[in-house]
Amino acid sequence: RRMASPQPDANADATARVADRVRLPQIDTSTCLGCYACVDACPYEVLAIERYVAVVARPELCCGLTLCEQVCPNGSLVITDGAPIQERPRIDASLESADVPGVFLAGDITGAPLIKSAIAQGRLAVDAVAESLAGGSDAELDLLIVGAGPAGISAALRAKELELRYQVIEQANVAQSIRSFPRGKLVFAQPLTLPVVGDLEFDECSKEELLATWMRIIRTERLAIAENVCFTHLDKRDTSGHRAFEVHVAREDEGAASYRAARVIFAIGMRGSPRRLDVALSPLCEGKVHYHLADARSFAAKRLLVVGLGDVAMETAIALARQPDTTVSIAYRGDAFRRGKARNIRELQRLVGVGRVELLLDTVVTEIAPEHVVVVTAGKARRLANDATFVMIGSRPPLELLRRAGVEWGVAG
Repeated sequence: RRMASPQPDANADATARVADRVRLPQIDTSTCLGCYACVDACPYEVLAIERYVAVVARPELCCGLTLCEQVCPNGSLVITDGAPIQERPRIDASLESADVPGVFLAGDITGAPLIKSAIAQGRLAVDAVAESLAGGSDAELDLLIVGAGPAGISAALRAKELELRYQVIEQANVAQSIRSFPRGKLVFAQPLTLPVVGDLEFDECSKEELLATWMRIIRTERLAIAENVCFTHLDKRDTSGHRAFEVHVAREDEGAASYRAARVIFAIGMRGSPRRLDVALSPLCEGKVHYHLADARSFAAKRLLVVGLGDVAMETAIALARQPDTTVSIAYRGDAFRRGKARNIRELQRLVGVGRVELLLDTVVTEIAPEHVVVVTAGKARRLANDATFVMIGSRPPLELLRRAGVEWGVAG
């Protein structure tokens, strides 16, 4: 099977290498114009303007994309290798886990957040899987891929190309990290090469264009992807001299299930799962709680609550408040603005001042019902009519998920 398909070239292998250092923007403050171009381009709010120049405000959130470098008008910002990566999953050159042989990792979780690198790693991991299965397998699947981002889609395409029996599971939707970008966000401007599909050329690729491309490829190639399926844990199974795994999952509508796979690839991002409120949700309410905003227009004329007061939460509230006939409240457990871009704070305060947004400080959500939410402000309960709630309080890195698979983090090198 491996000989029937072209092998990756040297450039692809180089792109797939596990990073030794963090890739971060470096800013020459003596020439920076403070023009906000890089701040606006960054999908993850890494950059901010302070004292009229750009600064790396949240280095831990940097995803390694070069958008900020591309839009800088005078070359004041460049992406360079920063500090050595201190900890990461223990994997070898083929991306196989040192802790659990037969489990591979690809994409952001390995320290390679670039889309191009994730695609190359997805292919590399599947090639290693195919080689390790040369002796055959008696499992239901040759390969289970956890995650349907760029690395997972690339892995699925390569698995199809090599005629492996595979399945992809995704806890949310395909390319969820890209879906979470604001509407119209420029994602990148560089060529990509996918297994089966070949070269994809984009001059300036927006979020919508990239998503449309992913979905077209998935439909055309009929990739086996199951959405809203969460990995829970895995058990090792060795039968007839063949290594295999019983991979346990939770399906949104069907409850617990499992797959029996000879190999597993975790193609997941470092941002993991969104943080959730400590509030019990009935099945009737799950559909009204959102963890990202893709298109504010679809919430026109709705009664809305945003939880959180970071940049993402403020931008969500601002976008929703600009839609016709919306009623928007934003709730925060603190008693004042703690962080965020100055312009987001100013705009939110303006909207509060003109009555377009209600700001609820010192507030927690205690109940979410089909037609309302209950919030407690300074110890006093209040019921708000509500059609949708946006929980924008960050995400949990997937360390615990990997530990349930037996994969531990270690010191790099």
